[in-house]
Amino acid sequence: MIACARLAESIEDGSLMTPGVVDGVLAASETADAPVADSADRLKRAYDAALAAAGNADEPDAVAAVSAAASEMSDVCGDSGLGTAG
Repeated sequence: MIACARLAESIEDGSLMTPGVVDGVLAASETADAPVADSADRLKRAYDAALAAAGNADEPDAVAAVSAAASEMSDVCGDSGLGTAG
């Protein structure tokens, strides 16, 4: 699945917070099954919150939430039989 492959690539090269990366994962998830699409939506919400928190005291926690959402999506991809990283 394209969304899971894009996620895996962004995890491996540490590019989740690079502009356009999360949007690309989300766009690729539009045709994915519901669990993967829902996880991509959660990743996008976490990313948007991290952008909004830039420069604030809660920025580190918001960025950590992006990593947690990516990890959760990776698990969903794995549970769906769609390998991500490794």
